[in-house]
Amino acid sequence: MLNKPILEIKNLRAYYDSEVLSGINLKVGNEGVAILGPNGAGKTTLIKAIFGLVRSEGEILFMGKQIQKMKTHERVKLGISVCPEGRRLFPSMSVEDNLIIAGEEDMLDVVYELFPKLKERRKQIVKTMSGGEQQMVAIARALMQKPKLLILDEPSIGLAPIVVNAIGDTILKIKKMGIPVMIVEQNVHLAFKIAERAYILVKGKIVKEGRTEDMHNLEEHYLEI
Repeated sequence: MLNKPILEIKNLRAYYDSEVLSGINLKVGNEGVAILGPNGAGKTTLIKAIFGLVRSEGEILFMGKQIQKMKTHERVKLGISVCPEGRRLFPSMSVEDNLIIAGEEDMLDVVYELFPKLKERRKQIVKTMSGGEQQMVAIARALMQKPKLLILDEPSIGLAPIVVNAIGDTILKIKKMGIPVMIVEQNVHLAFKIAERAYILVKGKIVKEGRTEDMHNLEEHYLEI
């Protein structure tokens, strides 16, 4: 599975005023990978480093290409797409306008097949939708960019368990479309539903990695949930 990783990170260090990530090594192949950890562990900083939004050292390779010195928009153009924490939609615009502004119109049919509810509500103003529906728009918008890797940052945050379960089902469908997924989460149950492998991040360091089926009692030992 990992002979040719899509994303490979080697000895990554990331900084704000002080070091936040220390010597991160990870790989994502054609699979689902979870990055788990409590608040303040450095999960969002890892995403920012992948996109070049924070000062960092080390190697970041995407499809074998060194991207560490590339600008953010150049990295996105290669096929790395993110559904950010907090969604960051245009609340006063319609569902369809939020989608079209993010990518290519020929992806609309694909997205609407995956999210039939969004097709029904394509003219609805986003701010009038529920949190779960807005999260669907955010994931759909990330798919509009035809990603080779989809990164999801805390997609379960603030949502009811039944909605989180439905979003998990949709992410599994995205994987079946052949799009690798890296999910950054505190919700272990959602992450393990999606990911074959996981990395546990605590205080800027990876403290455990492996197949999700071999990981037990993570809430008790590593995560503050």
